[in-house]
Amino acid sequence: MLSPNFQVANFQVEEHNLEPIAISYKFKGTEKVVTKELFKVGSSFPSTKTITFDNKTGDLDLIVHYSDKATLSEGVPTQIAQYDIGTGTKMDKTEKCSFAMRVSNNIHNVACLDEVEFIQEWTEEEKIPIKSGGTTGPKKAPEAPKEGEAPKDGEAPKDGEAPKEGEAPKEDEAPKEGEEAKAEAPTVPEPPKPVEQ
Repeated sequence: MLSPNFQVANFQVEEHNLEPIAISYKFKGTEKVVTKELFKVGSSFPSTKTITFDNKTGDLDLIVHYSDKATLSEGVPTQIAQYDIGTGTKMDKTEKCSFAMRVSNNIHNVACLDEVEFIQEWTEEEKIPIKSGGTTGPKKAPEAPKEGEAPKDGEAPKDGEAPKEGEAPKEDEAPKEGEEAKAEAPTVPEPPKPVEQ
């Protein structure tokens, strides 16, 4: 049993790629072979690299292998994996297309092709229906009668104007200056007349 006083310094384990790994690909119908080194010596893993081809639909041969700089033991093959990638179906409305390959050096330090993705781009116009309805503007305020004109039916006279003939003043109108407010005298009912017998 170790003593609780026994301690070690903090440490961290980092994965170290010992051999460089590359890919070689060739599109079908051509003789040109392209080789790229993806995972260099000393790089950490797991790691994933993406290779994108614009305006291509696929249709190529891919080989994952150790590069020429690798120092392999005698008898170890340089080729790790080989893939035959088909052609993606391009739609009529597609304006731009591309496809991407994702190659990874997994947790076991074995390189492989993870996936191939075919990408298509196009523009669509969406028509939004607009309801057409009559727009009602703000209501106009009734115009005030001009100076010297009598107010229209249903309109109250202006300040200082007398009501029309046969028209009683409104209850809430105050008497003019210098005039006394006229109070109506209360009506007293007449006593009943004596009935003769």
